[in-house]
This record gives sequence, C-alpha cells and structure tokens, in this order.
Amino acid sequence: MKPLRGGLKLDGKKEATTVPWTIARPDPPRRVRIPLGEDHDGRSFTPLVQMGDRVRLGQKLAEPRGNGSVAIHASVSGEVAKIGTFPHPFLGESEAIEIVSDGKDERIPEIGRERPRWESLGPSETIKILGESGVAQLDPLLRSPVDTVILNGCESEPYLTSGYSLMMSHPMEILKGGEILRQALRAQECIIALEDNKEEVAELLKSKIFLHSRANIRVEVPPARYPQEEESLLIRELLGRHLTRGRLGAEVGVAVFNVAEAFAAYEAVALQKPFYERAVTIGGECVAQPQNVWLRIGTLVEDAVKCARGFLRPPEKVILGGPMKGFAIDTLEVPLLKETPGILGLPREVARPETIEPCIRCGRCVESCPVFISPAMITLAAEKELFDLAEEHGASLCIECGNCSYVCPAKRPMVELIQYANAH
Repeated sequence: MKPLRGGLKLDGKKEATTVPWTIARPDPPRRVRIPLGEDHDGRSFTPLVQMGDRVRLGQKLAEPRGNGSVAIHASVSGEVAKIGTFPHPFLGESEAIEIVSDGKDERIPEIGRERPRWESLGPSETIKILGESGVAQLDPLLRSPVDTVILNGCESEPYLTSGYSLMMSHPMEILKGGEILRQALRAQECIIALEDNKEEVAELLKSKIFLHSRANIRVEVPPARYPQEEESLLIRELLGRHLTRGRLGAEVGVAVFNVAEAFAAYEAVALQKPFYERAVTIGGECVAQPQNVWLRIGTLVEDAVKCARGFLRPPEKVILGGPMKGFAIDTLEVPLLKETPGILGLPREVARPETIEPCIRCGRCVESCPVFISPAMITLAAEKELFDLAEEHGASLCIECGNCSYVCPAKRPMVELIQYANAH
C-alpha cells in the first residue's frame, strides 16, 4: 500500500474474479426478501400485493407514496409468503415483501420485447419509464441544468469487479444506457470514467464509440486510487468542479450514475425489463469459487454465497459491498439491495481486530485524506467532545471513505469518531 496525496493505492485482490470476466447466471433463489418500509431518504412505499398472492417475475410490488423514489418489482415468480418488518443492518427495522419462488421464473409478458421507437422517446417519457422500472428517479436532478453525465466505472476497493465484468460483457448496452440518461437530462455529453488499470475496458469502449460514431460520449481514465469512485472526487478529477458534502452533483451541472444503473436504464427503456437483478462480486479468501454472478434483488446472502460454492472456512467477517466502505453483517439472513456491488467473506488474518492505541501524530491520515481535512485533529477533538473545534478542522467535509482508519498505525476508529462529531 502506497499513500497518495488525496487517496490510497490499495492491493486490488481482483484476479480471482477477472479471469475469466464472465458473469455467471445461477438458478433463481428459493426465496427473496425485498425491503420496502422506507428508502434512504425516508420516503415510504405502498404495497400492491397481499399475502398469498401469486406474482410473476418483474411484476410491480410497491410504489412510492411521494416523489423522488422508484417502483419496486418482484425478482422471482411465486407466492407472497409474508409482508412484514424484518431487521436489516443499515436500513434498520424495514418493511419487506418475502416471496417463495416456484422455480418457474414466469415473467410479465413485455419483458424482452423491444419497446417501439425507444431511441426517439422524449425526456419526460424516458424519465417516467426509468422511475416505473425501478432504475432511477431523475426528477430531483432536473432542478438545476445538467450539462454532463458521468458513468462511474471505477472500482478502487479491493475484491470488487462486478462493474469491470459488466463493461467487458455488455459494452454496447452500457453506452446506449449512457445515451439514454444523457438525453433524458438534456446534457451535452456523457463521460465514462475508468481507472488507469482497466486499459482493456477503455480500449473496448473506445472502439465501440468509434465504430458507432457516438460523438457525445467519451472515456476518461483517472489514476487508480481509492476512493476514486466517490462522486465529489470524480467530479473534481474530471471536470475541476467542487462539490461539497450534502449537495447533489446536479448543483454543479453533473449527474453521476454507476455502470450497473446505465445497463439497467438500457434494459428498462429498450427491452421493458424492470431493475430486478444486478451483477455482484462474490469474493474474499473464504469463498470457495470467487466469481461475478447475476443475483436477484432480495436474494439472501446465505443463498448468494452458495452460487460461489459456499465458504471454504468460516469467515471472520462477511461484508456487503467493499472492505473499505461496506457493511459487516452478523447474519446471512440479509437481502441483497440494488446498491450492493459485492458480498465478501474475509478470514481472520485479513479482518482480525487490532489493538487501539493513542494517536502518535504521524500525519498519515492527513496525507491520505482525499478531501484535505485533518482526521487526527477532528478525532482528538471529538474524544474530548470539543465539537466546534472538530468542525473548524473540517468534520462536516468528511466523505467517510475510511482512508484515515486504514493507514492509522494506532488503529484508531477514525471514521466512527468523525461520525460522532458530526452527530453533535
């Protein structure tokens, strides 16, 4: 690991899931648990089904009660076994719909049928389709003019390669999805951002852009460093615009989507397919056969891991997402969300807890901070509950990337302390 000013160069640990780069497609899971309750912005949903109902793959299960969110769809066909409250590690007690699969994958009839004149749809039509299909709600981005759409293909966290595999296997679909999003937001251009260690993906996408004469889309290759994919850093790196914490990218004229969302946008608009599955990396040293897999939304982690032949040994830690910003879970009865790019099983030698020591004022956290604040001073102030002093040193600017905790030789809980300061 080499510290960089404004980021870290991490050991990728990606070889196990990039050779080959294909995405496996297992049988549908025996059951799914699709969270409703509230989305990340606190809006609630209205279920459209009842216990005992038979549902088909892609059928709408719930719709939001307010603006700003998207519809939710069945990811398997079968019977609604339960509508109730289930615990979730970061959604809290969340209402969810549990479906027991019938194994038939009987789908709503329009899925896979090319939508008539989809390439000439107007922005309002496209925005409505994306919301109804569960892909993205673009209305909040229209409050400010957007001139640039960025498709985020960076994966700087170790192990994660689902985006890489998706770009290698479906480059044209991602390009078309980017064009759909650009036109919907009336932006002038679309940029696909890739780290400079993804040369083969960059060349593949550039060749497709050239062959199909797509003048409004281009590929940019920023340095491979963590957390390169964080929205504000990507906007700063590519366009020189500064986005502070809590602001939308649209406020500086930019909308950022990951490549999974671009692919889902193409499938929703062109092929009438709701967003009910995504590519996910199942990796880590404890996994028997690490690979990228198409998983249905709501698949429980215990079933997902079986798609990679299970665990070779009991993991010390199971993480949803990447090892830097992901969430550790203490039960495998946790459902996959649309935002989850990976499921990792890490052994004790990788995830073992460290003894916490006092700060030694080495300055490594400052050197590695991508938003140029002083984690050491903030956390020292937070420990003494000097919250005004913590804010003076930039506590509210923290993006919670975890770089400071990673490089700290004293193994101090830097992110937790900064969160504590920001909560007061």
